[in-house]
Amino acid sequence: MRSNLIFAGVMLLLQGVSASAVEIYVDNLVGDDVFDGRNSVPSDTGTGPVRTLHRAIQLARFGDQIVLTRAGAVYYDSLSLTGTRHSGSPNYPFTIIGNGAILSGLRSVPPAGWRRAGPDLWKLTLTRKGFYRLLRDGKPLPELIPEAGANPLESLSPGQWTATGGSVYFRVDGDFAPATQSFSYAADQTGLSLYQVENVKIVDLTLRDFRFDGIHAQNMCRNVKLENVTCFNNGRAGLAISGSSKVEVIGGNVSGNGRFQIRIANNGDANLRDVAMEGEPTLVP
Repeated sequence: MRSNLIFAGVMLLLQGVSASAVEIYVDNLVGDDVFDGRNSVPSDTGTGPVRTLHRAIQLARFGDQIVLTRAGAVYYDSLSLTGTRHSGSPNYPFTIIGNGAILSGLRSVPPAGWRRAGPDLWKLTLTRKGFYRLLRDGKPLPELIPEAGANPLESLSPGQWTATGGSVYFRVDGDFAPATQSFSYAADQTGLSLYQVENVKIVDLTLRDFRFDGIHAQNMCRNVKLENVTCFNNGRAGLAISGSSKVEVIGGNVSGNGRFQIRIANNGDANLRDVAMEGEPTLVP
């Protein structure tokens, strides 16, 4: 009798979750963070899409869905999901629907940031240290990763960049100084951070140009599913899994990232199905 009552209570709880879960719409063109996020179209009553993912996460609760409404749009933003509030149930996961949108960690390099370091060599010192990404006209430039103990500046080819001594060095490949061109760099650390969440689903989203990872599932994340997710040109890894977290990846593409495509550490686990990627996942002790 007691087990039947417990089962009935669980079912009622799940029914309550499905009834109370809401869709929160995000539109970085017509949205406004004073709106409630409950409608994809703005209205005079205060109902409409929010502009930023940061605001959407503030509004979201257990089992909700965040919907990015602008297909193919670039959001210069990042996400952090934490604990029960940003979790769901097996039947009603906390869901982010990207609709083909792109999350990017890029920022423009100010022209005054460049310093000459040689006849055809320029130096850029960024505030945040660690991994880097450098792009010109929105396209990633090739990085020279030197052998241990080698001086990368001696073998840096025109059009390449390298990081040494806490700065980025770029050897020009034409007659124009970098300050006269459109450069950008990876400024934000991680596109999507997951911490102690359960039953989370990410669908049809691209995360690119972040300093560390496109996605990092850390510290006991359970039943995390990525469907048709692309992680590209991130400084450390496209997808990082650590702290006994378990992630299922279905479709999508993980390639062109700085040091690893999929980095698995501290008893993390990845179940990959039909994923386009370079090489194999890297297990880190």
